[in-house]
Amino acid sequence: MIQRIQTVYLLLAAILAVVCSCIRLTWLDVLQLLNAAVCLGTIFLYAKRVLQAKICLVALLLVFAWYIGLAVIQGYVNTVDCLPMIEAILIFLARRGIIHDEKLVRAADRIR
Repeated sequence: MIQRIQTVYLLLAAILAVVCSCIRLTWLDVLQLLNAAVCLGTIFLYAKRVLQAKICLVALLLVFAWYIGLAVIQGYVNTVDCLPMIEAILIFLARRGIIHDEKLVRAADRIR
C-alpha cells in the first residue's frame, strides 16, 4: 500500500541496505541483504499492523547486529558505514507510523 508513508520509509531502507551491501562485499553484508528482504516483505503485511511493527523491530536488530559485527571485525566505522544508521532511522520512523495507524484504527473501532 503505497499511500502510507511507512511504505516509503521501508522501501528507502531496503534500497539503502542493498546499496550498503554492494559497496563492500563481505560475509557480514549478508545481514544487510537479509535486512533488505525483511523490509520489502514487511511492506506487504499492511493488513497486519501489529505483526508489521514486530518485524520492523527485527529489522532494527539486524542493523545493530551488523554494526556489532563491524565493530568486532574492523574496530572502527568509515563514512560509508553510516548508511545503515540512516536505514535504522527510516525503519524506526516506519515503525512509529505503523503504531500510529494501529492507534487510529483502534480509536475508530471504539467510536463505533
